[in-house]
Amino acid sequence: MVASISGIRGILNQDLFLSDIAMYVENFSVAQPSREFLVGRDTRPSGEIIERAVCGTLMAAGSEVLDYGVISTPALFRESKLRSAPAVMITASHNQPEWNGVKLVVNGRGVSQPELDQVLGRQKRKTGNASPGILTLRQESSYNRELIEMAGRGAGEGVAVAVDLNGGAAIPHAPPILEGIGCSLKVLGGSRGIFSRTVDPTSDSLELLTGAVKKEGLDAGFAFDCDGDRLVLIDNEGEKKTGDFMLALAVKKLLPNLKNRSVVVSVDTTRAIDDIVSQLGGTVYRSKVGEANVVSEMIKQGAVLGGEGSSGGLIDGSYNYCRDSMIAVVTLVKAIKKNGSRVFGEVPSYKQVRLKAHFERKKALAAIKRLQREYPEADLLDGIKLETSARSWVLIRVSGTEDAVRVSAESTTIGEAQELADSYLKRVEKLG
Repeated sequence: MVASISGIRGILNQDLFLSDIAMYVENFSVAQPSREFLVGRDTRPSGEIIERAVCGTLMAAGSEVLDYGVISTPALFRESKLRSAPAVMITASHNQPEWNGVKLVVNGRGVSQPELDQVLGRQKRKTGNASPGILTLRQESSYNRELIEMAGRGAGEGVAVAVDLNGGAAIPHAPPILEGIGCSLKVLGGSRGIFSRTVDPTSDSLELLTGAVKKEGLDAGFAFDCDGDRLVLIDNEGEKKTGDFMLALAVKKLLPNLKNRSVVVSVDTTRAIDDIVSQLGGTVYRSKVGEANVVSEMIKQGAVLGGEGSSGGLIDGSYNYCRDSMIAVVTLVKAIKKNGSRVFGEVPSYKQVRLKAHFERKKALAAIKRLQREYPEADLLDGIKLETSARSWVLIRVSGTEDAVRVSAESTTIGEAQELADSYLKRVEKLG
């Protein structure tokens, strides 16, 4: 089991049990003043049984539970923000289908580290609440309607796109929203719980989607992960773009409309963000990797926009304090309608390579500490980041969600980025 501000995750009945989930959810409920709790899940096979356990635990504590069933993480975050109510999203995000867990939400934002520490520790049960719990099933969200109204019906008219939903929680959102704004739509992977590729679209070749875009001459393609917060963009030529590219393009389109042009991105996000934001008179701030860390810095800096290039995640704080794939999709569709395929040439050219190696956590941390002593001038915000030239860098950090070390590198050519990533991964393996 892995527990971080990104979620509590594991493989059910191997290293994560229903009794564990019930304890964490009960601890979460104890810490919240609200009697109302929202619950949703993605489409993993174990999701329904965990959903029952979560709802039962909350009801036993006397809570009023609104169960949304299958819903994307951004949609549940939005409901949590609108209702000023805590929420439990049952998901393991981009992990493979055998994984599951819970992501805890407080009034539209993910829990902070101190709040997570409370959840992981033993808490006293609520007392003096004689009222029985109440369960409302299949609660409807306002997410689809809101996004259609924000974009405007017809905002995507004449734009032809394909979506690869991969059986995930984007199914009840992406098709109706895109059709609602007038797009011509081709749907792949529209059967809930049937996974035809790797859950994380950023690490999959997306051959079906890229092939569909090329074969049918579509304007773009979009691929989602299981809980519908991550996004990968396919351009009109069927080329898979990086999450960094997608984020940079979305920021370029949204930032000119804002008074506060501060942008917060994780430390492993492309330098293209700095180029774009500086051209628009703004300032870039960096945070540790992790959505909650980005959001915390956004609030601190008063920034509306933020995100993580590695996870293909755009955060628009005016609407949601989480990665929101459909905000990004709507933004990109509107840009394509206005400028056509020219939009895909608007992002400065950088190439990223991201490697992951399974590594015992203690050994990985020890290796990184040795590197930090060797390079005292390095950026130590999260792991160790080295500026290897004016237009290249490498970041080595321990994963917050699994026993692994992650090495990210960026340069102006894919060959240079690959060489950087490979060489530093070998160094970590040797030091560890």
